[in-house]
Amino acid sequence: MRKSYYNGSSQEIILENAAQDIKQIKLTAETHLNKFIAFAQQNGAALAIYRLPNESKLQILCDLSGGKNIDELNLEDLSPGFLLHPFKTGLDKIVHFEAEILAEISLESEPNEITEAHSLEWKKTPSEEVGSKIDHAKEFDFSLLEKNENHHSTLASDYIAMVEKGIQLIKREEFYKVVPSKIKNIESNNEISLGQAFVNACKQYSNAFVNLTFSTKTGLWFGASPETLIEDKKGEYFKTMALAGTQSKSEKSIAETTWTQKEIEEQAYVSRYIINCFKKIRLRDFDEIGPKTIQAGNLLHLKTTFKVHTQSVNFPELGSVMLKLLHPTSAVCGMPKEPAINFISEHEKHQRSYFSGFMGPVHLDGLSHLFVNLRCCQINNQTVTFYAGAGITEDSKAEKEWEETEMKCKVLSKIIFGI
Repeated sequence: MRKSYYNGSSQEIILENAAQDIKQIKLTAETHLNKFIAFAQQNGAALAIYRLPNESKLQILCDLSGGKNIDELNLEDLSPGFLLHPFKTGLDKIVHFEAEILAEISLESEPNEITEAHSLEWKKTPSEEVGSKIDHAKEFDFSLLEKNENHHSTLASDYIAMVEKGIQLIKREEFYKVVPSKIKNIESNNEISLGQAFVNACKQYSNAFVNLTFSTKTGLWFGASPETLIEDKKGEYFKTMALAGTQSKSEKSIAETTWTQKEIEEQAYVSRYIINCFKKIRLRDFDEIGPKTIQAGNLLHLKTTFKVHTQSVNFPELGSVMLKLLHPTSAVCGMPKEPAINFISEHEKHQRSYFSGFMGPVHLDGLSHLFVNLRCCQINNQTVTFYAGAGITEDSKAEKEWEETEMKCKVLSKIIFGI
């Protein structure tokens, strides 16, 4: 097994393998990540770097073939790896990254004061040739990414008009809730430290799914999602959650947080949607926990967790079946689903791509943990595109919904640009 560890007295990293010891310059966690990202670009590989909520270890998964497109998703048929699913299939494909290389970096303790280095542990070791390419990868070249010339930031006036149209249709009972989204483009000088941004997001958003993915099929995406779509532990349990309602964290304690009727109603719609999915498959034995207030960075949300003990229900395909029923959830689309999707298709001027789709590791250590792709951005050549949406009900105020999307975009723009 190939293992990186650090020699504090000499301030060097010792790279240990069966054949010989190779000395290198010391590496921080950020540098490790930047090397993997550059390696993926320079060798046509697909890469997923992620940190599960409330974990201290960063996981690195690499597919040397560049990932595989999937026509129809059946979770049980996938090999261990990482899955990306767009909001709507078409131009954007369902893509699976095979777990050919696996590594992890622990952030549990601060780097050694002398070396400022974090240890990288190989869980699935690359060949010596590939390992050497990772070690000697040059800097990531942002200029090789596509330019985002055709996407203009959503104007406040356009978004407010879209929300007001949605409220009119809700009052006419064409649907009960809809989730219009927007994009915000910020110019970039192509000097972003992706590794540093990832580590900073982990520190600031401890209970989020922090993720960075890259492939020629999907582009470069970065996010910190607060919302689990499904968590499926083979032979033990299945979980999903209803997450809705958003407000800024105040000086009050979380226990003292109050919610408006609009926000409570919005969250109830999402919970009801999940329960209706269970009813469609005649599943009645589940635990409902919540709603309760949770914090995601500087934002607060209402969350209800639903848990099924899979040993007792004997439903091995539950994960796949629920994915097809749940996506897109009421939290990112609306309900009823079809008229809400039609409204989004007609009124949004941008493609959502992988925003409000889902992603995450599958079948690793018996666990598939997929998250709704929220609080995310796509990094392009000279621009970063941030995505955000807001749930609209009859009691919504259009200007306030615009302000909510601005808050959501700032989650990552502060990490990347400090603004």
